[in-house]
Amino acid sequence: MKRFSFSRMARLCGFSLLLCAALCAGAFAFEGEYVTDFAGILSDGQAQALENQAASVAETYGFGVYIVVMDDFSEYGYDDAYDFAVALYDEWGYGFGDDHSGEMLFMSMNNRKYALVYTGYGDIAFTEGGRDSLENAMLSCFRNDDWAGGFKEYMDWSEYLLEAAANGEPVGWDEYGDYHPDDGSADYDDEPGLFEWAIVIGIPAVITIIISLLLLAQMDSVEEATQAKEYVIPHTLKIRVKSDRFTHVTESRTKVHDDSDSGGSSHHSGGGHSGRSGSF
Repeated sequence: MKRFSFSRMARLCGFSLLLCAALCAGAFAFEGEYVTDFAGILSDGQAQALENQAASVAETYGFGVYIVVMDDFSEYGYDDAYDFAVALYDEWGYGFGDDHSGEMLFMSMNNRKYALVYTGYGDIAFTEGGRDSLENAMLSCFRNDDWAGGFKEYMDWSEYLLEAAANGEPVGWDEYGDYHPDDGSADYDDEPGLFEWAIVIGIPAVITIIISLLLLAQMDSVEEATQAKEYVIPHTLKIRVKSDRFTHVTESRTKVHDDSDSGGSSHHSGGGHSGRSGSF
């Protein structure tokens, strides 16, 4: 499944060294067709179970779901986990069909970085709403160092989202979680008509006017007072001493968060790929 093009051999030297070093140093490393664990964080049984599930997904949907784990991607000249993950995806020939349809979860353990890469059909089946659900489910496990649980969530959610898309209803297609194909077969009209506008705007306007007229009818004619003494009852207020006293200071502080402590993810697109990256 992993193939290298001759024209990119110079760039791939780092990747080749990575593979050799990982396989030599990691006695418990697992390298399958869909699951590659150079960091040795999974047992052989856990890795093989994920490999079998990914193979079943590929056979059912013609779509690759991959996992790649290593110690530290930054040792190989990359600053961004997503850029490194895209390079791996392309150079290892991941994906199915001419558009290399697939999804890859990449994890770098030493700096606790991750990246999700989607290609081809992945941009259709994995909507933003679907990606949110998948990402939240797996990260909740990874942040507790539950690696096997997080990878299982990733596989289960990927399979679920692919199944929903195959049934014509990708999860999270719009903000309401509904799928509205623009193929002319829908029996609804997204644009509100005159009657709808009359209800939304007309009725509240009429009610507001009626209430305003009722309040206006109950008001007596008054003259605006221009001096403070006119609001005081005569002979009831006596001020002997006037002074200003500084009593206290109120100070407000707002913590400035950066990417390292926010736990949020960054979104990426371009070059035939889309995805997310962040920390766990």
